[in-house]
Formats: sequence, C-alpha cells, structure tokens
Amino acid sequence: MLTLAIGAATDTGNLRGQNEDAHIAEQNLFAVADGMGGHNAGEVASAMAIEHLRSIALSGVASAEAFAQVVRDLNSAIYTSATSTTDQRGMGTTLTAAALLTSTSDTDQPSQIVIANVGDSRTYLLRSGELRQMSVDHSYVQELVTEGLLTVDEARTHPRRNIVTRALGIDEQVSVDTWTIPMFDGDRFMLCSDGLVDEVPIDEITEMMREHSTPQHVAERLVTAAKRHGGRDNITVIVVDVNINAAAPEVVADPGLAPVIASESTTSIKKRILALVVVIVLCIGGFIALRHQRSGYFVAFTNSSSSATIAIYKGQPGGLLWIKPTVVEVSTTKRNAMQSEFQREIDRVQQFDSVDKARSYLKIFDAVLKANG
Repeated sequence: MLTLAIGAATDTGNLRGQNEDAHIAEQNLFAVADGMGGHNAGEVASAMAIEHLRSIALSGVASAEAFAQVVRDLNSAIYTSATSTTDQRGMGTTLTAAALLTSTSDTDQPSQIVIANVGDSRTYLLRSGELRQMSVDHSYVQELVTEGLLTVDEARTHPRRNIVTRALGIDEQVSVDTWTIPMFDGDRFMLCSDGLVDEVPIDEITEMMREHSTPQHVAERLVTAAKRHGGRDNITVIVVDVNINAAAPEVVADPGLAPVIASESTTSIKKRILALVVVIVLCIGGFIALRHQRSGYFVAFTNSSSSATIAIYKGQPGGLLWIKPTVVEVSTTKRNAMQSEFQREIDRVQQFDSVDKARSYLKIFDAVLKANG
C-alpha cells in the first residue's frame, strides 16, 4: 500500500512586502506557483494557477498528456484574465507540479508520478541518497548553462537569473514539459520556488534533504536556510516522502533517471568496482615485475668473500622482494686468484639477454685472465 507524508512551508522572505508564491500540497497533487515579480498582479496569477489545479487534487491524472493539457488550459485562463482586465495586464506565473498517475484498475495502487513544469520553479527527487533535479528551468541563465557559457554555480548568482523564457499567462499558447517517474519506497520529492535555490547552495539543500526528519521539519528548515542566506525573494517548499509496504524491485530503470539498485547503494557499487580495478592493476603489475625479474642473465661473484668464485645468474641483480636470481653455472676462478682490475670488472656486474652471451663473455674473460698470468 502506498502512503505519502507531506510537508509544506512558505515565507515572504526578508525583502518582499507580499508573498506572490502560491502552493497546494494534497494527497494526489503538489504544486508551487511563483507569480512573476516584474508583472502586475503576480500574486493573482499564482493563486489562479493553484485554484485551477485544485480540481484534480482528489482524482489525480490519467496520463502525462492529460496533465499537460490541464496546464495549457490554465495558461489560457490566466492569459484571458490578463488581457481582459486592465490592472492584471501582463501578469504571469511559473509552475512546477507533480500529480499521482491514476491506477489502471480498482485494486492497483498508484505507482507513478507525473511532473509538469513551466518556468524556473523546480522539482527534485532524492533517491538512494542522491538529489536530482527532475525539471528543467525555462530561464535565460539555464540557456547559458546549456550552451556551456555558465556553470551551475555561476547561474545561481547571475544578475539576470530571474529572467524566465517561458511562463503561464504571458502568451496565448505555452509549451509544457512533462516527465513520468516511477515511485519507490524511500523516495523523497521536493518542489520549490526559485527563492530557495537562488539562495541556498545545492550541497546544503542535499544535506537537509537527506535528514531522517519529517517532511514538514525539512520544508521549514529549507525555508529558514533561504532566509539566513539573504531571503531576497519569496520562498516556498513542499517535501513529499513515499512509503510503500512492498518489496522494491532489484533494479529501477527510467529514461529520466539513472538505474537505481535497491539492494546496495550506487556509492557501494562504485567502491567495489574501484577495488576490483585496483586488484586487477596490482595483479598485472606483479606479473610484469615477475617477468622482468626472471628475465636476462648476469655475471657476478657468488659472495663478497676473497674465496668467492664467478657465476652466471638468471634474473636481475639484487632481485625484488622474494624473487631472487638463480645460479645457472659456476666458474672455478676465484676472486683471490686474479688481479684487482679484473676483480673490479666482475664487480661491475655485466648483464646479457641470453645465457650463451654470458658464457661467451666469461670464456673471453678467462682467456684474458690466463694471458695476464
């Protein structure tokens, strides 16, 4: 059985004289509308949006297209009012809304939620500890971010961040973005006006969203944080927790979301993959080191004593850890039987790529040694 825990908070902020935000937070519908600050009667437009949506709060919506049509009808209503009433001319509002998709049968519980968005109010989803922005802003700075001309952090403080490129009531027709998202136990949705995200850094928002607190407490904390960071605009936040008394499937896949594995967190999987890569690299490195240590031949004394003899070794001088060179053959010529310059020649440790070359070197060395007495 699916149940939702809901929290909502709104505030005029520190500078505004009135609150042009409006919202609805009921069992099947959640929406935030932000009246356009530079337009007449922005608070009227946002209130109209919420009242128009209230009619579907009890029933939900049948599809993403049906929800988009509801928003387009809402746009027509606001536009008509704005063009027919002098003191409301030019009014508009942003809208981000989420509605439960109605079940296909009387026995099934709703398992999907439809998000609709026009403007720069936002909907987020916290799943498996990761906060993701589900809506896309229709704003001047978002276009700059998309073009790679601004970073997300730069856009948050840009002087023209409040210029929207799409809103309800401004034009006779409006394009509505929609997304259909599956709901799973433990999901936490958050809808907000730009008065939150323009003030509070996303990492701070994420930290508060991860708190194991009630949605109401989290919503109030987010509003308080926005005021603490400046509160230059109205602030509205809705937080919704999804509770489903059923086992979630192992893998969640949706075009709008990265796969989420319910049995273990994405971070845990990344750590395991990283550990596996490290083990593989170490094994390959060890194999290469072993091959190198066992390759080649060299000529050296068997030890540092005066009675040491000359030997041919397989491997690298000195060895590595437990990998030591092995003796291939030993000469009868001793250190104390040769002059010092010949001793130094052997101490230099001559290296060869084959045992035959090492033997040839030793044969020539013995001949020169005998020729010099």
